[in-house]
This record gives sequence, structure tokens and C-alpha cells, in this order.
Amino acid sequence: MNTEMYRIFFEIQKKHWWFETKKKIVLETIALNLAPNKDCTILDIGCGSGLMLNSLEKIGATSGMDMSDEAISFSQEIFSGTIKKGSLPSNVPYADDQFDLITALDVIEHIDDDQASLEKIRGLLKNNGKCILTVPAYMCLWSHFDELNEHKRRYTKTELLEKLNLADFNVEKLSYYNTLLFPLVYIVRKLNNLLGRNGSSDIDMPNPFINSILKMIFSLEKFLLRHFNLPFGVSIIAVVKK
Repeated sequence: MNTEMYRIFFEIQKKHWWFETKKKIVLETIALNLAPNKDCTILDIGCGSGLMLNSLEKIGATSGMDMSDEAISFSQEIFSGTIKKGSLPSNVPYADDQFDLITALDVIEHIDDDQASLEKIRGLLKNNGKCILTVPAYMCLWSHFDELNEHKRRYTKTELLEKLNLADFNVEKLSYYNTLLFPLVYIVRKLNNLLGRNGSSDIDMPNPFINSILKMIFSLEKFLLRHFNLPFGVSIIAVVKK
């Protein structure tokens, strides 16, 4: 995408039911799992259009990393902190043992060697540092949307747990999410596959009424996730500790 497309995508993400609610769930998860600390250092890996950067900056000293020059160029327009070009697992421009918190939101499914990437994320963390990680769930939901976004895989909770354990993380929370809308997403994905749609409709902006209803339903999970791990869902969220 060129810089202007990142600008458009950023505006869509601020309003779209999926992106807006996912951001709230991630920030809620951080608030519940990270003790307040004015000296907290944070890295957002795969910062993309920069949606998370300004919110993370309110928590601690935040840096970003992305492999796209265009993404970095746009993010630097809306964020005053450091953003460096890099990619997991072997081209990371930050030193090890540097961060109290790392966010890697829908990142490792894009990478051939996800295991080495998890191990690198662990290396970047300080002792007792934490990572908030999200990934798409279930290969049965694989669609043209995944191909459009160059995903390598979707995960089950068991598969992700095995990789996190191999990376020597302490897993503090591991849950599916986007559970309440799972049946709807499953049907839409299967219909899109059957009809040969290219998957771009997954991020089209719904009409305001539908968008509000979907956001309201999905937002209920922010409260559920405070107390429970959900048994299935479109995605998985993990809180892991070095």
C-alpha cells in the first residue's frame, strides 16, 4: 500500500467494528496485566497504519517497527516516537532485553518461521517483561481474505500454546475471542469462498446501523475476557511473560 492508502486504512480502522473493538480489548488486556510504571518501555511490532501507537504512548515510552516504508512514513505523520524498519525474526533493529511490553497484533501468521519469531520477541523483552499477542484462529475459517493478507496459517489454541512453550514463555492468559460473532463470520467466509469473492469485503465499512450492532455484540467480550477464557472464536489473544 502507498502512504495515502495507509491514511484511508487508518480512518477505516478507527470506525470499523472489528478494529475498534479489538483495540479496546487489547488495551483492556494490557491494563489488567501490566502494573503502572512511568518508565515502562513498549514496542509495537508490525505497527502498520499506527492505530495502536498513540494509545500505547499513554502507557509508556513507545516505539514501533514495521517492514513497510510506506507504513512507517504514514505512522510518522501521526506519532512522534521512534519507528524503525525491521522484520521478524532476523532483521530487528532493536537490542535484546530492552522492553517491558511488546505488542504483536496479528503479526506472526504472516511469517514463515513463527517459532523463531516468538523466540526473538522473548529476547527483546526484559526479565518479567510481557507480550500481548493476537493471531487468527482455525484453518476452517481460511478464506480469500487470508490469501489477500498473505497469511501463512491460522492457529488453534493448542498449536499456539505449544509454540509459546517452546519459546520458553510463561503463558498467563490464552483465550479465543470474537466468539459471539463466530457463527456469522464462519457463514460469511464459507459463502465468500463458494462465490469466489476476493476477501476485501471483510474490511469494507458496513452501514452505520450494522456496524453499531456488530460493535455492541463484540464489545461484550471485553467484559467476559476479564473473568473467562472463551472456548472458541475467530481469533486468539495471549498474554505471555519472560
